[in-house]
Amino acid sequence: MPLNHFHTGRQTPIIAGPGSLEQLPELRHRLGASRYMVISDQGLAATGLVDALVDNLTADAEVDTFLAPTGEPSVATADAAAAEVRALPGRPLVIGLGGGTALDIAKLVAALAESQGDMENYLLARTPWSGRVPAVMVPTTSGTGSEVTRTSILTDAEGRKLWAWGDELLPDAVLLDPVLTRGLPAPLTATTGLDAFVHALEATTGQGRHTFIEAPALQAIRQVGETLPMAVTNPHDLVARQRMQEAACLAGQAIDNGGTGIAHNIGHALGSCYHLPHGVAVTLALEASLAWSVADNEACFAPAAHALKAGSKAQELPRLFRELADQTHFNQALAPFTTQTLDAEALALTMQKDENAPMAHNAARRPTGEDWQWLADATVSVFERRVAELATQNREISA
Repeated sequence: MPLNHFHTGRQTPIIAGPGSLEQLPELRHRLGASRYMVISDQGLAATGLVDALVDNLTADAEVDTFLAPTGEPSVATADAAAAEVRALPGRPLVIGLGGGTALDIAKLVAALAESQGDMENYLLARTPWSGRVPAVMVPTTSGTGSEVTRTSILTDAEGRKLWAWGDELLPDAVLLDPVLTRGLPAPLTATTGLDAFVHALEATTGQGRHTFIEAPALQAIRQVGETLPMAVTNPHDLVARQRMQEAACLAGQAIDNGGTGIAHNIGHALGSCYHLPHGVAVTLALEASLAWSVADNEACFAPAAHALKAGSKAQELPRLFRELADQTHFNQALAPFTTQTLDAEALALTMQKDENAPMAHNAARRPTGEDWQWLADATVSVFERRVAELATQNREISA
């Protein structure tokens, strides 16, 4: 690696292990908050986890809740949640409880509470934040790494997948309790875990990579490769669950400093065009693009290949990733989308839009000219092949 100049972002304190939620009253007191605002989503609320947390916190201070609609976070949802927080008396501790949707909204709301105007003003870092109220993130999935990044992803009224950024989006603390992830269905365990892998791989091979990115990213790749199949197969294995939580955080720290690449460019375009869940989209995108990215970049990808499987070479990485996706039964996550038809030309055009440019620019191999259409075609082919494989697998099960 050549000599380079870099700086790293602030690292959020992490409290990990079963029972970590018991630290919340102490955190509220230390951060000078007078009440709680729990931000989660309707899907998680249906499991009873939100009510259980509220019941525990009520003995300490007043608790309010905001439940986001199921699905990707939106500008409208962020504004609605911010309006509720701004109307509260006193200074709240915002708690994000859930997966990427809840965490991204909670981070934005904590900043909006101390900043003027609507969410639209802060998209694509158009306006600096003015500050934020205290915030603690409690992930219930192991993939997005949003709990430790300065970025939140959300959609606007036109369905475009956009982003907001700022130091103010980093929380005061992160609580990793593996018990909260035991009820995560196998397809979500697989896709969120594969998302963590994509984060780590793209950070450690991106244009801005340096030692303080490579160290957490390569460890995240090791842990995903070792423990994701175990977490999918045995959801009550708390050791595997905690190792995946750690991997997601490590990968999140890596992308916070190093950014993402072409799989996220394609994945965000898939999200904008077809509303595929993020973990599904970036897994398809990485499988489609990885061999193209590795070509003439073997030295860049060699450490990641070795981290995933000791002794492996960069050229083996596309196959190793496909095998990991198969071991975690990724195809099952495609079940809700088997009737979806993808348009490669529309996908290629969306990949080239301004909001997706930073990811392409940071990629180990930057697409030019006909590359855009080739990558879109390859992504559609991977999707169609895996949907066909799912149909075959389902027939074999029912036979």
